[in-house]
Amino acid sequence: MRNESLSPKNWLGVLVEGPQWGDAEFYGNWLLAAAKAETLWKKASDAPDFAKQVDRLSVATIPHFGIAATVFLMRLEDNLSSFVLSFNEGNGVDEFVMMAEMGFFVRTGRGYQMAIPADLNLAKFKAAALTYAQTEDDEYNLHPEVVVSSVPLAEALQSQMRQLAISKFRSDSNRVPFGSKQLPS
Repeated sequence: MRNESLSPKNWLGVLVEGPQWGDAEFYGNWLLAAAKAETLWKKASDAPDFAKQVDRLSVATIPHFGIAATVFLMRLEDNLSSFVLSFNEGNGVDEFVMMAEMGFFVRTGRGYQMAIPADLNLAKFKAAALTYAQTEDDEYNLHPEVVVSSVPLAEALQSQMRQLAISKFRSDSNRVPFGSKQLPS
């Protein structure tokens, strides 16, 4: 939904939660999986029939899963654990949608959790790309909100702020988490 004429109050997005800050093993494995997705994209694109079915995915930019994955990890730095992706910002949205379909992002209560995809293969990759390409409307716009669960952008940002506040509260060693039966020492 990248129609720029929409009011910002109608913009959609997703809250993405990452692993524990500094989990280099996860980061490395996640980037290796993204490199595999990039290889699968190139291999799939070599097939003329498939390339024609997903040509809309390459009109504005050519998806690059390695670059997108790196940018997503860099965005975690701002809050050490999460980022909000606006469907109106364009950059990374197409890759996010396909990566969610491949298992790089798993739906949670409020958004998505980064994950290492299981059994990433050419068939799974093609299914993800085709699912997203099929959201194209009569005006040649893709609709990520058809494939992934989204919320109003303001709600995603509020959820992120709540998450950060809870995390800060829990990191204070002098406090007992809300709802805990443990007495303060």
